[in-house]
Amino acid sequence: MNKLLYAGIVILSLGAVGTLLAVILEIQTGEPVYWLLMKITAGLFGVGGPVIGIAVAKRRMNKRD
Repeated sequence: MNKLLYAGIVILSLGAVGTLLAVILEIQTGEPVYWLLMKITAGLFGVGGPVIGIAVAKRRMNKRD
């Protein structure tokens, strides 16, 4: 179970990094603002997933002690 949780955290984190890179590239090329907003909100979900995963992992570790 821990390996699956960690894999999910890594995948979601990579997605968030890719979204941030896309935002930087769109700012440099001068894309419309609503495209940036779509990517920023997707990035928030990408960051929220790992935070939830880490919280669940810590909670389970505390229950074992």
